[in-house]
This record gives sequence, C-alpha cells and structure tokens, in this order.
Amino acid sequence: MNFIRKHRDFAVYCLFGFLASIINIVIFDLSHNSFGIPLWLANTIAWFISNVFSFFVTKIYVFKTPMGSYKKMFNEGIYFIVSRLFSLLFDDIFMIVAVLIFPLNNILIKAIDQLVVGLFNYYSSKWIFNYNNRNIIEKIKQFRVSQKSNPKKESEAKEI
Repeated sequence: MNFIRKHRDFAVYCLFGFLASIINIVIFDLSHNSFGIPLWLANTIAWFISNVFSFFVTKIYVFKTPMGSYKKMFNEGIYFIVSRLFSLLFDDIFMIVAVLIFPLNNILIKAIDQLVVGLFNYYSSKWIFNYNNRNIIEKIKQFRVSQKSNPKKESEAKEI
C-alpha cells in the first residue's frame, strides 16, 4: 500500500500523459498526413493543443493543486509552458531528424518521441506544481529585489 501511495503521482501522470500523447499523435497525424501541413508546424500545433490539455489535468488530477486565482493559474501556466518549450525544441528536432534519417513511419517515430518527452515533462511538472518549490522561487525573487534596492551589497559581492 505504501508503494501505491508513494508512486501515485507518477501512475496518474502516466495515465493522463498517455491521453495527452494520444491527442498529440492524432493532431499531428491529421495536420501533417491528412492536411499536408509541414512536419515542424504540425508537430508544434499538436504540442500546443496537447499541452493545454496536459496543464489542466496535471494540475487538477495529478498533483491536486487548487485552481486558485486567475493570476496564480496564469503564473503556473507560464512556468508550465516555458518548461515545456524545452521539450518542444527536443520534440521538433527529434521528429525532423528521425523522420529524415530512419525509414520508419512518422507516427511510430512520434510515439517513441512522446515516451521520451513524457519523462522530461513529468519531472518538470512535478517541480512546477510542487508548492515546496514555490519557496525557492519566492526566495529568488526576494533576493533579486533586495539586490536592486541595495546596490552596495552587489558591488561588495563583485569584489569577492
């Protein structure tokens, strides 16, 4: 029972990550293979739509964080999308290179890509929605404000 409690977040994330990957793959397939949209653009459109879905299910069902104010949700959304931009970069590069190099079906390559990207996304999402880390972000913000308000400390720090 402790094993289940300990790994609950990961198991639920895998379920919703699988659904987000299905959304991503279906949208990619439709936009690229059916409508002829260029690979990188079709991949980016699929990424965006699946990540909007992923933001809400990850927040609500995986890490069970309250919706809160629009400002709080907007801030979380920004952190979420910025962290996912790294996975989009990898996703686009992997898709372009793999489709050009390997003579495999682009949907099979997309499925492999989604497994790798999914692992990265889990750990970045865990960091974003884990409110213990919010203290770190707030401390960084406070440090920056204190450095701007006290330039003498900054110059002393540069001398050391």
